[in-house]
Amino acid sequence: MKAAVYKRLNNFKELDAELETCFRITDDPDESDIIVTDNTDFIKENKLNIIISENVPENHVSISPDIPTSYMLEAIKLVVKTYSISPRIDRISFLQEQNALLSEANKGLVELYNLIDNKNHQIEFLKTKLENIINSAGESIVELNEDMHITYANQKFADTTGYDMQASVGKDFSALIHTQDINHFKDTLNLVATEKTANLQMQLRAENGAYITVNAYATMVTNAIPHYEIIFEDISKKLLIEQHMKKLEEKAIVAGFSRHLSHNILNALTVAAGFLRKIRSESQLNEQQEQKWNVVEHKCRLIEEIVTGYNDYTNAISMRLDEDFDIAEFLRTVIGEVRDKNFSKNFSAFLYNFLDQYTMTTEFKDNANFTAHGSRMFLKMAICYIIKDSIRFFDEYVPLKFKITTEQRKDRFIIEIHLHYVDVDTAIINTMLQPWNHQVLSQSFDYWGIVISNVIVEKHGGAMHLRKDSAGLSFIIEL
Repeated sequence: MKAAVYKRLNNFKELDAELETCFRITDDPDESDIIVTDNTDFIKENKLNIIISENVPENHVSISPDIPTSYMLEAIKLVVKTYSISPRIDRISFLQEQNALLSEANKGLVELYNLIDNKNHQIEFLKTKLENIINSAGESIVELNEDMHITYANQKFADTTGYDMQASVGKDFSALIHTQDINHFKDTLNLVATEKTANLQMQLRAENGAYITVNAYATMVTNAIPHYEIIFEDISKKLLIEQHMKKLEEKAIVAGFSRHLSHNILNALTVAAGFLRKIRSESQLNEQQEQKWNVVEHKCRLIEEIVTGYNDYTNAISMRLDEDFDIAEFLRTVIGEVRDKNFSKNFSAFLYNFLDQYTMTTEFKDNANFTAHGSRMFLKMAICYIIKDSIRFFDEYVPLKFKITTEQRKDRFIIEIHLHYVDVDTAIINTMLQPWNHQVLSQSFDYWGIVISNVIVEKHGGAMHLRKDSAGLSFIIEL
């Protein structure tokens, strides 16, 4: 005989629907053998009352409301089956005896559910943690199937290449490899298939179309579905730094050799000039001979100036910014000394040999501080070389008239050195700041110091350019 079940479940709609398919349901509680409810107020004597609640009166079957619907249904089936096969006379008492056992079984089900739920949480936690570890790795990681299509890519891969991490799945990885490296890549995968691991260096095309150089480690994973795992890092910047350091090292070697060479030349020149002056002082010279001696002395000074200038250039390209100071105040002082022709002769720009060949006015438009990292000595050299080489190059206009203004524009300090009433060919202006780009090579030494000044300005993070107008020529320096 199948037991008749009456149900009244207000809070468990899913269980209510499941009971319809499993039991013989009656609409009259008085005609039922078993009542399934979630309301402790709706219970009847001489009926088997199954109550979905934690707080159940004594001698009634309790099922925990916290377990899944499937667990509740299995518990109800067990109770109904027990009721159906028990002798009629003993049903109620038997079920009452079984209630304690069912309650213990119910607790066991709850504990089992909690254990499984806890294990699921642990598995999900470990999965999330593993994904976080992979995505926070310092190297890009991609997994490829045997057709070289991407089946997985971590976040670093997306950061390095620019491709979206999810959209990368299914992409043909070999299509990203530079054509010159694709054969080497395929050979490496063939090697990996037998030897399990291999290293290679190749170029990959990033999302923006540019190629990056990567150092890759390839391995083959042979589980249920064999696949390749590629771990790589972008070494493009590393290679650029190595190339830059190599160039700096080469420049340092050349600069060191140049300083050593120029020092020896200057020593020899100083000794020779000393002997020449001694010979001249001990000789009786006529006017023609005096002129020849003057030419010799002038050429000696020119050689000294050229060698010293080249030495200053090699020092400038390898200079280090070694101090923080107020550049605005310092340059106002230096420019004032140049204007007043009141500076030490112990200075390599040789401007002291041209004091009678220029006049200068100045205008300092503000008194604000402009503290920056730089070198006082080299900034002074830059200003003096511009004045001196302008005098040398525009010798037909001497004495030259300069006007120097300084002002601060937002985060830039501007120095403008204006040279009045001079004219120069535009082709010369376009090459004046470049050391080896001249139409007439011999002219380059006439403004060699301007090249040095430009290097010094660039080393300070600034820029210099020339502007020609009807009033003359201006050197614009931005620091």
